[in-house]
Amino acid sequence: MARPTRARIVVGLVYLALIIALLVLDIDPAEGRAWLLESGTWGLLAYIAAFSLLQPVGMASHLFVVTAALVWDPWVALALSWVGALGAGSVAFGFARYVGREWVQQRMPPRLHRWDERLAERGFRTVLVMRLLLFTFGPMQLLFGVSRVRYVPFLVASAVGLVPMLAIETWLGGSVVAWVLGG
Repeated sequence: MARPTRARIVVGLVYLALIIALLVLDIDPAEGRAWLLESGTWGLLAYIAAFSLLQPVGMASHLFVVTAALVWDPWVALALSWVGALGAGSVAFGFARYVGREWVQQRMPPRLHRWDERLAERGFRTVLVMRLLLFTFGPMQLLFGVSRVRYVPFLVASAVGLVPMLAIETWLGGSVVAWVLGG
């Protein structure tokens, strides 16, 4: 097995182990909220790390955004959700780019090369529109990672395109959930 392939397998296994460890922790919601608030900066970083690592493997970003809205004031929740969503997008993009891009590019049908070239040329616009339409849809982030879209346009377009949905979900979603829960 070639050295780069081994490195990719190790990265994948380490990532999988971290995710399993985070999922196995059994946290009571009230205790979790108290810990996040009492931990100050560490609580903020733990939230961002959990969002960044768990959303790319299927945990809904809505869960993280509404959780932040229930724990912190709306502006802090919005900022944390924004950083977490950008982190999750970067993790998914980077993982797909590092682990799967070469494989996908070698096996891509010739008729799709034209579309991949357009993605490279119009990366910012494409990512922006897709973020506005699909928010943090996991497969979309992975597809951008294996495509020719460059990272900087992906990140900047994501930073802009995520804000509207995050703002709506932070204020409206957090308020609705708090109302349903009687808080």
